[in-house]
Amino acid sequence: MRAWAQSITAALLVVLVATLATVTATSDTGDARSPASVRMVQGTQSPTAEADGPTRPNLVFVLTDDMRDDDLDHMPITRRLLADQGMEFTDAISPHPLCCPARAQLATGQYAQNNGVQHNRGVHGGFQALDPTQEASTWFRSSGYRTGFVGKFLNGYGPRDVRPAGWSRWDALTRGVYDYVDFSMTGDGDPRQYTDSYITSVIEDHTNDAVRDFARSGDPFVVYAWHLAPHYRISPEGGRGLPPAEPQDEHLFVDERPSAFDDPAFNEEDVSDQPAYLRRLTQVSREEVAAENTARLQTLQSVDRAVGSLVETLEDEGVLDDTYIVFTSDNGYSLGEHRFVGKDVLTDEALQVPLLVRGPDVVAGTTSPLPVTLVDLPVTFAALTGVTPQWQVDGTSLAPTLRGEAQLFRDTTLIQTGRTLGDGWSHRGVRTERYLYGTDGLDTFLYDRLLDPDEMVNLVDDPAYAGVRSTLELRRRELVDCAGWTCNQQFGPVPEPVTTAAREPSP
Repeated sequence: MRAWAQSITAALLVVLVATLATVTATSDTGDARSPASVRMVQGTQSPTAEADGPTRPNLVFVLTDDMRDDDLDHMPITRRLLADQGMEFTDAISPHPLCCPARAQLATGQYAQNNGVQHNRGVHGGFQALDPTQEASTWFRSSGYRTGFVGKFLNGYGPRDVRPAGWSRWDALTRGVYDYVDFSMTGDGDPRQYTDSYITSVIEDHTNDAVRDFARSGDPFVVYAWHLAPHYRISPEGGRGLPPAEPQDEHLFVDERPSAFDDPAFNEEDVSDQPAYLRRLTQVSREEVAAENTARLQTLQSVDRAVGSLVETLEDEGVLDDTYIVFTSDNGYSLGEHRFVGKDVLTDEALQVPLLVRGPDVVAGTTSPLPVTLVDLPVTFAALTGVTPQWQVDGTSLAPTLRGEAQLFRDTTLIQTGRTLGDGWSHRGVRTERYLYGTDGLDTFLYDRLLDPDEMVNLVDDPAYAGVRSTLELRRRELVDCAGWTCNQQFGPVPEPVTTAAREPSP
């Protein structure tokens, strides 16, 4: 009896230690700022145990570069195989819409104030600002997963840089990252220079090779395939130009009307009330925008085919039904809305990204309006594969929604941009279902997206919105330093704007 009792005690201690470790890894136990009036959104923690059953699910994460949400309408294979067979999130954003900060969020599950990557360049930017040991791939590898990375990582990553921890197969772009036809890859320790190959096709082939090797090993696997398209081309000499398409796609979309042309904000007539980074702009050339739109859509056709071949490879290897496939972009892209072409601004065109998820238990052919972000994906991946994050994460797992369950979710999301100088921050703000608000301390904007979905009227100085501005500023101050659960709060309703009648005193 004594031996039996000792064994039971030991087992209980193991369970207690594991539970405490999980709470420490997934909650902000040291934060005493939680007011009683603010509710924590549940569902941010991942399961502590590995997935039950004889087969642990696999996961493949496909990422594009600078893809607009509406570009997905021109990718029929991806829509048929992922959207029609999975779930589409219709309000997904990249909350820090620039390459390196977005990718650092995907690598760590944290916002820039916690992972250190605020821009593409400077002391607060690029690969140099990322701790390569703080990479979510370690969660999966330490739990028995094979892990493979193929494609573009963070700007500044070179052939002599350290291999980020956690990847059992590492095949990243190193030189000519933005050139499309003249580039180098690490080749998992066997580096190779490509001078006559198309970059998307190479990433496609290497991704499929990794999937085949991992599937045949019998081990569960996680593979990231991070594409370059439809990012504009940068030659080795530094010149910028349109992204080149594969020859078979060069005839496509030549007469395509950019969707931006139908946006009232395209070449906005009066930008005098807009943030300073938009006030300085002259109207864009419709011909140049049309040409860039055509080139971008052409390059995405090769990504569309790559998604098709990925699904075919998974099916051929007999693992498709056991694999989650996630598709999104690192940020959106503006094509002349508010006279702006590009990203790294807090406008809907730059923030919005496509997000599709297919896999076991995902309700096929459905959509979700949850205001999700890229920061939510790493903890979601952990939940889907049954692994535990090894540090505090700032996102919320989307697993309940993917299974068709009701899910409590935050009502206010942090959005921000960085700069190369000073403290590394530029505009930082919040986004709610109705409002978009941000400031750099001097330059402030407030849009009522219910009445002004195109974000053309800055209401920051409108007396009717004084209460709205004050409330959103309080939330902004709370969230700019958030970590863990404090990034995922439900603050409650924002006050309604005060009508003219309500402001005028009674006679």
